[in-house]
Amino acid sequence: MSYQEKLICGQFVPLLLGCAYFFGVLHVGNRPWSLLWAIVLIVALQIVYFIVVAIFSKKEERDERDRLIEYKAYKVSYLSLMMLGGLWVWALVAQTFTTAQLTSPGLIIAVWFGVEALRTGTQLVLHRTSVSA
Repeated sequence: MSYQEKLICGQFVPLLLGCAYFFGVLHVGNRPWSLLWAIVLIVALQIVYFIVVAIFSKKEERDERDRLIEYKAYKVSYLSLMMLGGLWVWALVAQTFTTAQLTSPGLIIAVWFGVEALRTGTQLVLHRTSVSA
């Protein structure tokens, strides 16, 4: 794995672990203070991973391929977020859900985690498939 792939993996895996922790374990108990601990867990895991990668790997500069992969991943996640925004507006107009349901912190955090996981996962896939312009 290249240095950039290791860094992206360090963003992706803790994000998935934090999502699983929050939505699998804590969301069932319905304790609002647990959201803070899930975010702290994600940040702490990422920091520890980045320190380990920085110690044991040789730093490589980002090249044109890395910038292209980052651009494509942002495009995928941005379009997904816009589609979710359109669905959210449609749900408000069609009155299939209440405003309280659509603005709940759990839903907003789920969308945020999902879009970030989609972005970093797309970057990992594009690195592994040797994307080109």
